[in-house]
Amino acid sequence: MLRTGKIVELLFLLIAAVLTFFYLYLAMKGKLKDPIRMLPQIEAISDGVDKAVEEGKYVYVTPGNVAYLSGQYSTMTIAGMNVLRYTARLCVRKGAKVRFMAPQNAETVPLIDGIFKEVCVAEGHPEAYNRDEVRYYGASEASWATGAGADVASSGASLVILAGACSSSENTMQEEALLQNALIIGGTPRYTMNHAYAIMADYPLFCDDVYAAGAITSGDPVVQSSLLAGDVAKLGLIVALVLLLVLTAAGVSTYQKGGLLNL
Repeated sequence: MLRTGKIVELLFLLIAAVLTFFYLYLAMKGKLKDPIRMLPQIEAISDGVDKAVEEGKYVYVTPGNVAYLSGQYSTMTIAGMNVLRYTARLCVRKGAKVRFMAPQNAETVPLIDGIFKEVCVAEGHPEAYNRDEVRYYGASEASWATGAGADVASSGASLVILAGACSSSENTMQEEALLQNALIIGGTPRYTMNHAYAIMADYPLFCDDVYAAGAITSGDPVVQSSLLAGDVAKLGLIVALVLLLVLTAAGVSTYQKGGLLNL
């Protein structure tokens, strides 16, 4: 970065690293107390589970159809898995029927199955575990959309939670859930997909809301610290952007080829 003259980019990278380590240190020392406000989307999960108990229908939950354990969608997958575990815990605790819509990536199936089994044992209800409730619909978006939509149509849904690496394949299933008056909580950091949740979800999660939801439901201050550090870094970028705009409007040249500030 120094050779290419990207001094500003290097500076922000160092600041972000320092912030990350600082908040991580606070978290490990137990000095971060509820750093993230509770989201109404997370509070609505409990209401949705109660609704499922009353209606005798299923709670459907997925970390997203295109959730992968590595690559660009891995962080979305981790957040979605935290929401999935949180939802499963409430369902087992309250006696609601829960069904997991596994992504088209088959590698996630053992992880979801393990989470389900772990939650059942931890909540003192090992008999609630049923391997058949972890559904795999195939390795393509078309098979996932068809399978998940048919599943909801045939079994009935009171609550549908879609949080993580989601694609347009979830829309078919969401439409069927809407016809059944199911409560829908969903969203994805993939910004091109957010329009669907703005229209179809009762409680949409937009972009970074998914990471916040994953951090909150994890209950882990270390996970929450990384989100807090990112927010502070973003605030710094916004301040820098406003400053650059003001300087540019005042006639000060703030840019030259290579990205170096010319101040």
